[in-house]
Amino acid sequence: MQRCRSVGGSAVGGSLLAMLLGGCVAAPDLRGPLPTRNQHPAQLTVMHLDPASAAVRPAGRVAVRADFAYTSLFLDGSRGSRQWVMDGETLRAALDLRVGLGHGLQLGTQLAAAHTSGGFLDDFVIDYHELFGFPDQGRDTSPRDDYLIEATRGSTTLWEVEKSNVEWLDLPLHLTWQLAEPGPDRLGVAVRGGIELPTGDQNRGYGNGQVDASFGALLDWRVGGVGLFGHAQHTFTGTPDRTRNRGLTFRDVSSFGLGAELPLSRDLHALVQVEYETSTLRDLGPSVASRDQMLLWVGGRYQPTPQWGVEVGFGEDLIGLVSPDFTAWLAVSWTP
Repeated sequence: MQRCRSVGGSAVGGSLLAMLLGGCVAAPDLRGPLPTRNQHPAQLTVMHLDPASAAVRPAGRVAVRADFAYTSLFLDGSRGSRQWVMDGETLRAALDLRVGLGHGLQLGTQLAAAHTSGGFLDDFVIDYHELFGFPDQGRDTSPRDDYLIEATRGSTTLWEVEKSNVEWLDLPLHLTWQLAEPGPDRLGVAVRGGIELPTGDQNRGYGNGQVDASFGALLDWRVGGVGLFGHAQHTFTGTPDRTRNRGLTFRDVSSFGLGAELPLSRDLHALVQVEYETSTLRDLGPSVASRDQMLLWVGGRYQPTPQWGVEVGFGEDLIGLVSPDFTAWLAVSWTP
């Protein structure tokens, strides 16, 4: 039987919002934000602690997720002799594993690979941008479904991503420590950190060849049946050897994000979130490579059983002339 718990004060706004979107959901099972990330090819070489709830798995319990993100890329610009060109499509597939260690600790890792190509989405993205009045940066006058991702200085290639059917990406290992368990009308807090091992090919653009280190924090506030989430992090990133030898250094990346989970029914939740991050290519020169980046994600989670879930998301850049055009994200999660 559905029942609505009475709340007051600052909780009233969150409760009314949940009611307007779908009515009160008894004891909603809030799982946190979508664990999405920026698919900009240079940002993919930098360790990223994906958005998450401050909740951790109990000792010995695991959580497994398989996700797929497909992104359309198109951007170019120059400053002096330096130029950035980004034209193509990227599919990133990942298998994510997390296990509870007890005492509020959780260990996680992610095995990921990428496929790059000229793709097939150019006509769709052109029509999509025209429909909503978004700038297409000259895509409609360029050849369709080409592939080229590179940073150059004159005739010298500073960094590039070679087209490939399948390439392994770098391997992250991270540890989360829950300081305060989230719950109804209670703020959950966790800190986390980790390293990323250089398993991707730095010479082909699928890794940076160095060990990255990252640390950050998670906030998780659940009020009126609605989940509100936040995260912040900083990554000390490495530079591919060839790129450093040619005079370009990848910069550290900081990011911040906010999200909301809104139960529409017991099984179906809507999610909206935004993440802002600095560019690792900000020493390259062209503004299209150096601008900070911000992505909006809108999606949902269908949880037919406590163990299985399906998640979908769509990402769009909020700062023009820098971020990927469009990303579609799909995941299947298993929490036995």
